[in-house]
Amino acid sequence: MTTLDEIYRLSEPYWQTRKNEIHVPLVFRYAQQLLEHYPEADPAVVLPAALMHDNGWFMVPAERLAKAFGPKASDLDANRLHEVEGVRIAGEILGTLGYDAAKIDEILAIIDGHDSRATALSLNDKLVKDADKMWRFDPIGFEIDHSRFGISWQEHAGFLETHMELWLFTPEARALARKNLARVRQKYTASNEHCPSPVAQERGQG
Repeated sequence: MTTLDEIYRLSEPYWQTRKNEIHVPLVFRYAQQLLEHYPEADPAVVLPAALMHDNGWFMVPAERLAKAFGPKASDLDANRLHEVEGVRIAGEILGTLGYDAAKIDEILAIIDGHDSRATALSLNDKLVKDADKMWRFDPIGFEIDHSRFGISWQEHAGFLETHMELWLFTPEARALARKNLARVRQKYTASNEHCPSPVAQERGQG
């Protein structure tokens, strides 16, 4: 078992909240994709950070989660708490595994500001931030988010489109986000076209 496998194994129990058992593996895969475009980036920093960036959500009380993230988030202290706890948990995991101390420092710095810090500390940080945000544009993440936030798919798609340039650092992430958002719109438009309207059903046209 590789060190990355061990990080995955030790982190997975912390993902059992907020759909992170779906979110984190998707973020990890996007991080892998982005790394293919940036050979100068360090996978030994980017991939562990991607796996552990949201471990801290497990420590946020369930009653605070609904207001801690999303387009209408109001509990910024709870959001910040997940970063602080994420740093603590990641430090414990990496320390247990005897991970390289210099890389630990960079990984923890990335986790510490992956949501609250608008700027990126490095290329490695940019890739983690972009991989994390790619969840929102992914068809799976999109469906989960627009449902749990109580937002129509049209409104949510518009919100993502207007924030794409603000959120994403790399051109590769922006291109992939546009592609995924186009897939989402195509899926939901086709679904609506195949669902008869209530008026049509009442007239026996459904």
